[in-house]
Amino acid sequence: MAGTPTLQTHLCNATSPWSALLVVPRGASASTLVKTPPGFAVRTIQGKKCRTPSTLFSEFARALDFPVYFGHNWDALEECLADFEWLPAKGYILLIHDADAVLPEDEEEYETLLEILSDAGEAWSKGQTAEGRRAPFHVCFAVTEQNKSKRKHWHLEEFSSTESKAPKTKPSPKRAPKRSKK
Repeated sequence: MAGTPTLQTHLCNATSPWSALLVVPRGASASTLVKTPPGFAVRTIQGKKCRTPSTLFSEFARALDFPVYFGHNWDALEECLADFEWLPAKGYILLIHDADAVLPEDEEEYETLLEILSDAGEAWSKGQTAEGRRAPFHVCFAVTEQNKSKRKHWHLEEFSSTESKAPKTKPSPKRAPKRSKK
């Protein structure tokens, strides 16, 4: 497709989709597929450490070096994702390895996570962050082709694992779940 942006180009721009599925081919690494643009902060989140909301909050706090006041709940996660004053950068990419292990037993909590990540991306794109600045914010849920089927519904657009294509368009999920204040 002529004119279709590459994965690299998409990650450099403050445009949706904010979160996408990156299927990693056998023998490849998600880290090599997601090249860090100059001046960007790329943080790796271990999906295997995100099996419950509690462990997910701890892993995000570790990977993003959240302030000590981080409340370890959905509202606090949303607030911190829109306020990276301690992590200055031109843009932000969160790379979630082993994404099939993220909240595997609780679809409602998984959808809450997707909603919060989408809200953060939108806030950064519109300058509705704590600092009022606009910057790219993207999350890549990296999974192997073999493990892709472990989750019935990803509710994410899929990035091509090559540099020639942008995300494959899929319908957006309904935003039904309410955030629990755990």
